[in-house]
Amino acid sequence: MTGQGRVSTVLFGMILLMGMASPAGTTASPPSGEVVVLAAASLTDAFTDMAMGLRDAHPRLRIVYNFAGSQTLRTQLEQGAAADVFASANAEQMQRALESGLIQGSPRAFVRNTLLIIVPRANPGQVTSFEDLAKEGLKLTLAGPQVPAGRYSREVLQAAQADYGTDFAARVQRNLVSEETSVKQILVKVLFGEADVGIVYASDVSENILREVSPIPIPDAYNRLASYPIAATQAARNPTGAAAFIRFVLSPTGQAILKAHGFIPVTE
Repeated sequence: MTGQGRVSTVLFGMILLMGMASPAGTTASPPSGEVVVLAAASLTDAFTDMAMGLRDAHPRLRIVYNFAGSQTLRTQLEQGAAADVFASANAEQMQRALESGLIQGSPRAFVRNTLLIIVPRANPGQVTSFEDLAKEGLKLTLAGPQVPAGRYSREVLQAAQADYGTDFAARVQRNLVSEETSVKQILVKVLFGEADVGIVYASDVSENILREVSPIPIPDAYNRLASYPIAATQAARNPTGAAAFIRFVLSPTGQAILKAHGFIPVTE
């Protein structure tokens, strides 16, 4: 093979690896511009770091986030909010967006999560176990039933009734003092003593949060494994940038960032 042929082969291999080969054989421009990502609130810290890592790979790409409850984000999409990527905390909200014609292609599961009980360090409600959620007089905060974390929390309580009695879920929910639209609001309620106990995602309990709250595990027999899907939107203004973002989230580097924030990579 001539020197020129070897160079051409190497260059073509690099193009394929970078996913930038066009059908005509020309090289597309590297992803650039603004990418608007609607992401579940529980992804806030991990995706903030994700943008920093992506900047090293694609310095001309700028990620703009809108973090909220998945149901709120899906509603925003339905109402015409500009977005390139949707990352939901459950399949239901993604499926509803797909059925509304708001998503292009097939969504990909990119990470998983579980639930965890948290109490303030002072633990005024004296909650030391999962069963204690049914103690009379507790101030409990959960995500609302329309929020993925809220739905999972209620499924956990229902599953536990096999061991704690058919009225266990009802006894726990009598302690509800607030229903929040995102897990981040639950953290705030517990951190500021407005609730004795709350149920959040395990990924929400970072090292900084652990200085202020104590975690209490939910038995595996009742806990739920939440699967998070991601997809580009049908009305994406920057489809190339959206694809680059999703590739990075699914890459070993992206998965490592998610794992560092307490999520369970899809590869495990």
